[in-house]
Amino acid sequence: MAHIRREQLAAIGIHYIYYPLDYMLDSQAAAGYKTIELLGQAPHYLIDDVSYQDPAKIRAEVEARGMTIGCFTPECAVYQYTMCAPEGGAHDRSMEYFKRGIEAASKMGATKVLSNCIGAPFDEEYGRTYDRAVRSLSMLGDYARDYGVTLAIETVRPEESRLCITLPELVRILADVNNDHVKAGLDTVAMGVAGETPRQWFEALGSDIVHMHFIDGRPYAHLIWGDGLFPLEAYLDVLNEFGYEGLLGQEITDGRYFDKPAEADVRNVAAFEPFFVDEE
Repeated sequence: MAHIRREQLAAIGIHYIYYPLDYMLDSQAAAGYKTIELLGQAPHYLIDDVSYQDPAKIRAEVEARGMTIGCFTPECAVYQYTMCAPEGGAHDRSMEYFKRGIEAASKMGATKVLSNCIGAPFDEEYGRTYDRAVRSLSMLGDYARDYGVTLAIETVRPEESRLCITLPELVRILADVNNDHVKAGLDTVAMGVAGETPRQWFEALGSDIVHMHFIDGRPYAHLIWGDGLFPLEAYLDVLNEFGYEGLLGQEITDGRYFDKPAEADVRNVAAFEPFFVDEE
């Protein structure tokens, strides 16, 4: 039977954008989460290219509720700071921002930082964007090594980037970066939009998949499980077959959940209850 450990299911707080940190953490603990993937986004955690909120304080708040921070995701999709920002000041500031994210993640106790390869102008030559992505990830991978953190790079939808929107592209980028601290992150929505499957991803990358945004979709949208069309048990079977032991980040972003995010978390965790294994 398909199974996961409860600790693998990681809450993300995008759908709590209109609620404060304490409300989010209380709600996610009550829903049954043991792990969170903290997003570097107001109002829950502030970070820029110079500084960041006290990681020790937020780590204490999370752990006081019986949870841990397994992954930190600096906001990387709204174009203030992006991996492939144009050369010059924008790119330099972005690199400093991701360095601060790596530092903060380490101090929070997280071992993964999630990002992607968006930010380049859509009319830029593909090869130029590609080369900048490889250089950026290589440099950040070396920085992450010093902090005991691994970068997980996900693919995105074609509306978000002209680079790294398919599995073959990510395989090529990771091979060219060739850094033990830069690995793959599987986002099931980006995967579905590309017409790919979890099996194809694990056959291509295997243990190099170190993190997942494991959410339901149609294939678009980032939905709680049961509101989309993806086969939860079949997907979990593939993860079990390939021995995946990483986190399953619940990246719930659809606006339908913003009014009552706590209810969405309860429903979402309930979908996984039949698959949790008893660790005792």
